[in-house]
Amino acid sequence: MLRSNAVMLLPFFSRFYYGWTMVGSALVINIVGTSMNPVVFSFFLGPMSDDLGVGKSALSWALTIRLITAGVTAPMLGMLLDRYGARWLGVASGLVAGCMLIALAGVRELWLIYVMFGISGMVGIGGPAGSLLTQVPLAKWFVAHRGRAMAIATIGLPGGTVLAIPLVQWLIHSFGWRPAWVTLGIAIAVVIPLVSILFVRRSPEDMGLAPDGAAVQVDGVGVAPAVVEVNWTVGEALRTPALWIVLTAMGVIGMALTGTLVSQVAFWEDIGMVPGVVALGVAFDPFTVIFSSFLFGTLGDRIAVRYLGAIAGGGLALSMLTMVFPTTHAYSIFVHSFVWGAAAGAFITVNNLVWPKYYGRRFLGTIRGIVLPVSVAAAGLGAPGYGYLFDAGVNHEIVWSMSLVLFALGGVLLLIARPPRTPRPITAA
Repeated sequence: MLRSNAVMLLPFFSRFYYGWTMVGSALVINIVGTSMNPVVFSFFLGPMSDDLGVGKSALSWALTIRLITAGVTAPMLGMLLDRYGARWLGVASGLVAGCMLIALAGVRELWLIYVMFGISGMVGIGGPAGSLLTQVPLAKWFVAHRGRAMAIATIGLPGGTVLAIPLVQWLIHSFGWRPAWVTLGIAIAVVIPLVSILFVRRSPEDMGLAPDGAAVQVDGVGVAPAVVEVNWTVGEALRTPALWIVLTAMGVIGMALTGTLVSQVAFWEDIGMVPGVVALGVAFDPFTVIFSSFLFGTLGDRIAVRYLGAIAGGGLALSMLTMVFPTTHAYSIFVHSFVWGAAAGAFITVNNLVWPKYYGRRFLGTIRGIVLPVSVAAAGLGAPGYGYLFDAGVNHEIVWSMSLVLFALGGVLLLIARPPRTPRPITAA
């Protein structure tokens, strides 16, 4: 009987495409990696500032330094991902990032925090709108179903944030910010290396497969053609206007996004919101992203990615109205989080899809590694820039109006960034 059941399962496993295992791995890595995103850091900002006796703007530079070092190492990581894949990089990155977070428990000087954040940023985890370690590999495993696959994996970003917010808040209030960093660091140092070594593989071709599980032709015989797409070289991609328009849009949106995320908790509490309501309202944002990222990821397989960019920029701009004209009513923060979360799902989808859709799979890691420093640098200016504005006494309405304009501008730029014309005849991926 057992042998009969095993035989019945064989056809299922023979049809199962390993790319979906890659999706599951990326989902788990994204969940754990959210410990390093700006939303989680915003809950540490106040306690660390009070305990160490440093200003929030000065402390916010730690996040900027992390983003800068991420940009510096991105070209090397991108090339390594193209050549070797994310398996062993994931092991090394998880260990380094986790150890740096654990080490934060013992620091007493601001410069040491900068060092720890800087080293943790070098490994490609927790970057703007996601991680090179998950985005690049998945884009290589899927073409026709890329939007859906990356949407499922991307759920880990908001999903992990939803889980992290109450956990981090409880850890900080119960034990202090130092033990909270230790807990997050252990999770990263254990889970990401384990998942990477067990499940992550470089590309479908390494396993004798084709993207999306399409049949591979052997000796001229096959029931389905391999997936066909254009693969741009780095030099060809850098000569297209679309790349620079998209990159400018990502930088503009990223700067406003990071600055707003890091400053929002203090803002809601300053205007009189109860801390518990603030935590719940902020958590509602990533909860919304869970659904919106899946929705827009699925749509990304059907509609032009530039339209999703317009939705992302426009939606983020619209969400800022509740902060430009704030009230102390609880519904205000929930309305903001719902609109923001819906638009953020579209933005994450655009960031995932625009590069492989426009420039192909083969040199994707290298291309993304080269352009990422520009968007990372812009995003890195957001946290301290907004901190200095608030420290200087600039009115909240002015700062949030600036965010609204930047988001709207980014949406317009993404809308006009049409796919580049093919540099040569289309060849098999």
